[in-house]
Amino acid sequence: MAVKNISWNEHIANKNNHPLLPKSLRGLIVCKSGCGKTTLLLNLLLQPGWLDYSKLSVFGKSLFQPEYKILRKGFEEQLPKEMIMNIFENHDKILREQISPNELIHELAKNQKTRSKSQLSVIFMNWQTMCPTQEKSTLSIKI
Repeated sequence: MAVKNISWNEHIANKNNHPLLPKSLRGLIVCKSGCGKTTLLLNLLLQPGWLDYSKLSVFGKSLFQPEYKILRKGFEEQLPKEMIMNIFENHDKILREQISPNELIHELAKNQKTRSKSQLSVIFMNWQTMCPTQEKSTLSIKI
């Protein structure tokens, strides 16, 4: 069954999130280590048609992971979401060619004629510096 947005309010929608998601979203992704929090977040952020955002705040205690470094560098270089997703989809080829993801992103940005359509404000904050005794693995996003 296809889900359609059949809600009604007096404001014209300025966000084009997936119909299953609200127009404005703040959320926590909480689960044990290794359960797929990062995979879920990357899919929500990079898959076309899921989230329409211009401000993104990511708080987590594992922001040292390569996935977050690639995401952050891609956003800093103003690459479109599709191009960042393409880097993840070509993971094996990039490793075989022994290309650094940072260098690849820099080269893509240098050769990119059109930057991301909208200016994106992104904040990545390491959760451990804020709550060093945090026991659960938590990822907080604000869009």
